[in-house]
Amino acid sequence: MISRFFRPLVLVIAWVAFWRDVSPANIVSGVVVAALVVWLFPPNSKAPALAVRPVPLLKFVRTSLVAIIRANLYVAWEVVTPNDRVNEGVVAVELESNHPVVITLVSHAIILAPGTMVIDIDLGDDDAATKLYVHVLHLRSVEQIRQEVLQLEALALAAVFDAGRAQAASGNDGGSQ
Repeated sequence: MISRFFRPLVLVIAWVAFWRDVSPANIVSGVVVAALVVWLFPPNSKAPALAVRPVPLLKFVRTSLVAIIRANLYVAWEVVTPNDRVNEGVVAVELESNHPVVITLVSHAIILAPGTMVIDIDLGDDDAATKLYVHVLHLRSVEQIRQEVLQLEALALAAVFDAGRAQAASGNDGGSQ
């Protein structure tokens, strides 16, 4: 019940903050705008509820930052050296989860690292797994890229779900790919 009123309240507070004036007109117009937003864009009730867990979230962020720093060093080295060691390729990775938040976290973590980019996402349904197509500038091993993406996904699942819900969010009951 609290979450039902939290989203509109945040929207009203944001509306008033954007106008930089706490007046009755701004509050009333904020309530109207919040009501319209909540009515036009209802929350996704099919997806499991999120439970953000700080320690696993920090592990996800740490792993992402290490990957970003490593990728920056590889790309910088490629730029300053005369040799061309680019071995690019596209790797298809089947994710274990079909939850939009997990897909977004993993995709953004990949995109933030120079030399890698998610070029397509085939959204899975209840029967099929979601597939990410990742372009890699320095492809060493297809299996290594898959393992790195699946590790990011496992960390994202641990960060935004508790253990019981992680199984429910998995499109194929937690089996490995």
